[in-house]
Amino acid sequence: MKSMKKNIILFIFLIISIFSFSQVEKSFLEYKIIEIKSDYFPNEKRIVKIFLPENYDETKKYPVIYTLDGNYLFDLTANYVKQLSKTTIEDGFDYATDVIPQSIVVGVYHNNRSYETTPNFSKYSNGDETVYLKGSEKLKQFLFNEVIPYIDSHFNTSGYNSIIGHSNTAHFVMCLPFQKNNPFNGIISISLSGESRNFKNKMSSFLKKNDSVNIFIGYGTKDFGFNEFAKYIEKKISKKNLKIKKFNANHNEMPALSLISGIKFLFKEYRNIDDFLQESMKKKFDIEKYLKMYQDKNYKAYGINTKMKEDDFYSLLDLSIISKNKNAFNQILKYDSKINGDIQTHLLFVYNEKIGDFKNAEIIAYKMLDSSLKMDNRLLNSNLEFYYTFFINDLKNPKKAIDFFNRGKVKFPEYKLEYSYFIAKASIENNCENRLGKKNLKYCTKNYTPNRYFTEYDLKKLTNVTMPNKMYKQ
Repeated sequence: MKSMKKNIILFIFLIISIFSFSQVEKSFLEYKIIEIKSDYFPNEKRIVKIFLPENYDETKKYPVIYTLDGNYLFDLTANYVKQLSKTTIEDGFDYATDVIPQSIVVGVYHNNRSYETTPNFSKYSNGDETVYLKGSEKLKQFLFNEVIPYIDSHFNTSGYNSIIGHSNTAHFVMCLPFQKNNPFNGIISISLSGESRNFKNKMSSFLKKNDSVNIFIGYGTKDFGFNEFAKYIEKKISKKNLKIKKFNANHNEMPALSLISGIKFLFKEYRNIDDFLQESMKKKFDIEKYLKMYQDKNYKAYGINTKMKEDDFYSLLDLSIISKNKNAFNQILKYDSKINGDIQTHLLFVYNEKIGDFKNAEIIAYKMLDSSLKMDNRLLNSNLEFYYTFFINDLKNPKKAIDFFNRGKVKFPEYKLEYSYFIAKASIENNCENRLGKKNLKYCTKNYTPNRYFTEYDLKKLTNVTMPNKMYKQ
């Protein structure tokens, strides 16, 4: 039975090889096509395709993603990388993805896929599938000694190399860490077949100890014959630098469905601020040191220089608010002011209210009220309900709310109706300054016009509170 299963899988590998070369290439990518003369494959044209990031800069360093089976994985990989690493705003979109760092993609083509990539199943190797057959050994030498040196000498690479394989080549890339002088820091292995017990045991032992190579293994629930190994490992090992993910896919669907997840995993430390909450709770937390640590982490992982993005920086502020960490919160605000100038006053009010620093929030609220800046005035009058809720729910002080809105009514006569409503609401619902509340309610009822804060029905509800014998029915 085992022998029959191996023969069936070998037959499938060969069919995939034929299928791969029958693919029609269609691409809207811009890429370079080169031929590398190989000492390992003499008298052959060895085709390699190279995709460079948008606005490729020779002064910057770039990670490199190599993909085997270039005829059907290169375009797919390069398109995903292009979208995931997008840093510019174009084509009507108002955002950039920037999920992974900009990277070079290299597609390696096979002249005889079966010869170059057929796995060394145990019947050929006394149980050690990590030892390549003759053709695969040549492919390895071609990669190690000719392709990578060519890319490194012609482009500004960072030293972080990763490689992708599917089916036959999934097995090939999983065996790379067992090779001397392996240059790959990341591996994506899709639809991996691991036949022998020895292979499973050897791979399990390696994965448990491995701390240096990021490995993604994707398997399909309908990819029969190519998911057993992943299921076996999934139950045994859980590590930060190993991710095993299943997809509702058959063999040919797997690359399209799994590659995005695999590529993202290769760069899991990029723009990663998961450690912020733990770091920010330390007594000696320093935001500038944290930002430096963030840069060092990315450089160590991928050999690239990267500063924290603005979106991520403000995520630190949100995390400080969620965790009520006033020390980190104030440090971030101070640092932001130093780098970018003072934060807009209303935003400062919102931040302080959210973190629960109500004393400071109250000071800022009155600063907004007294401001002569048009932006401050516009933001205040556009967010009156937020300020009302602050005085009533956070400070629990309706008298202060009435004072705040009374002053606003005087300063902004064009918004007298809106300020009068909040005075009436604070007074009537909290049984405070009743005469003032009725007076403002009467003004609102007499001078009502449609507005963003209240309706005639809201006024009648307040009337019902002051005159309970005249209940309003909707």
